[in-house]
Amino acid sequence: MRLRRRGIQNAVSPLWRRIKKLFRKFSRLPEDGAISEEPIDFSAPSVPYYTGLAERFNLARIVLYMVLFVFVVVTLFSSRHLITYENLYYLVKDVSAATLTAQSEADYLNYPISDAHADFALYRGGLVVAGGQEITVISGSGKQTLSDNVQLSSPRVRAGERYFLTFSRGEKGFSVYNAFVKLKGIGTEYPVYDACMARDGAFAILTRSTELTSVVRFYNEDIHMVAEAGRTGYVTAMDISTDGRTLGLLSLSLEEEGYVTKLTFLCRTDATVTQEDVILTGTTALAAGFVSEDRLAVIFEDRICIYRTDGRMLSESSFADDRPALAAISEDGIAILCRSGGKLTETSLKAFDKNGNLLYNVAVDHADGAEAILRDGEDVYIQARSQILLVADEGRTQINLSIHRDTSVLLSQGNGRILACGPAFARRIHRSDFT
Repeated sequence: MRLRRRGIQNAVSPLWRRIKKLFRKFSRLPEDGAISEEPIDFSAPSVPYYTGLAERFNLARIVLYMVLFVFVVVTLFSSRHLITYENLYYLVKDVSAATLTAQSEADYLNYPISDAHADFALYRGGLVVAGGQEITVISGSGKQTLSDNVQLSSPRVRAGERYFLTFSRGEKGFSVYNAFVKLKGIGTEYPVYDACMARDGAFAILTRSTELTSVVRFYNEDIHMVAEAGRTGYVTAMDISTDGRTLGLLSLSLEEEGYVTKLTFLCRTDATVTQEDVILTGTTALAAGFVSEDRLAVIFEDRICIYRTDGRMLSESSFADDRPALAAISEDGIAILCRSGGKLTETSLKAFDKNGNLLYNVAVDHADGAEAILRDGEDVYIQARSQILLVADEGRTQINLSIHRDTSVLLSQGNGRILACGPAFARRIHRSDFT
């Protein structure tokens, strides 16, 4: 044992002496480099002081190269199980996708026409189109990065910044994709009816079981199921917080005292998942959505309430005689299109901040037959037939823009840009187009 140890020491000693000599040389200036009061002659072939500094910088460069080499070797050996052909392939693809995203945006994004009613979602600066026969991903510059053949009778898509998932409403199973390939297909014993996805890739799906009419399965960003919540009633709305940590559910069930609406929060940490239930009294809840990581907005027939994820209500605002018809809930705030005074031809727009405070309530024209509402910052867009109504400046500005009559979905890209999606192409619309 001593001989073996002595052999190791004899092998390491020369290297160690060289390293110590290198650092001693690095830590002291040459004697000729001492600072003196005599002026420096810059016309001389070399200046001893600056020659000494140059030698030290050169030694520092060598030391940094050595540290870099050790770091690369340690990283490769500690992560060699992650260095696979597939991961390298995705790395090259992601670099290519980043290049496409950085390019100029196309005014029109073209994709195959679907015989089913297609669904759309924003993804990595581009667009995901879920059709009846094909799943298509289009970059912001108009380049197609993915095309997958499918058979979906009622296609749906939900997207984050990492993944997106597709399913057919009322059919079994769902699939998870990135921008280039299908990552995982997961079968379910019963049909999938709805889903939601956070930015980091965490998601939830709504299905059922033999005993329960509604079962919600909560998955983390690694596509592993972390929780399951069952209801004897029906889940009417679901949303997930932007950080993927909290899932909010609205459910309606028939109890002895009548119909009961329940609000449920599933909050996950690294190790556990906690559940918080709140019984909502009064009128039926129509919609719900997160306005921040810890706040959920719930829209009732006669009011709007803001709840914290611990179940505590923060604010409540009444609609008076108005009744909500369409709503948009996002981190920008809440916009609700209401029918005024029970008259179908009179509409008003109510805008609220994240705390549920009313910002403005204005009558809107040309919103008959409104099909969709979208909030982008302080602006609100209302799609009605073959036109989009922009409501800005707290309702003081209302401008119409004509669009293709087959437009079915509006998506907000932020910074005054929206996508108007139709059967064969999506048109990019800028706020400056409303004049």
